[in-house]
Amino acid sequence: MVNAIILALAVMLVFAGCNKEQPALVVNTPPPLVVTPSPTPARHDEIEITKDNITAAKPAKKAINVKLKRSFKGEYSWDIVGTDVKEIIKINRELQKEFPN
Repeated sequence: MVNAIILALAVMLVFAGCNKEQPALVVNTPPPLVVTPSPTPARHDEIEITKDNITAAKPAKKAINVKLKRSFKGEYSWDIVGTDVKEIIKINRELQKEFPN
């Protein structure tokens, strides 16, 4: 008997909600896309390319090692090790001016 009452109440609750109108389904639609025409492409004679705008990566200078030696007589000599011959010659000239024999 108790089971029948519980079953009747459950059926009434289920069917009681069926007669009510369901709210309309609301869908958020995105705003319409606005297509704007792109500006006319530039002609080749209107484009300016300058060297200032172009930046090229300069290779890093390779290390040049200088080992400076002083003898007991007070004379200087040096060993220069590196791969760039022009830099080695430049450094050698500067050392010859700084430490004349």
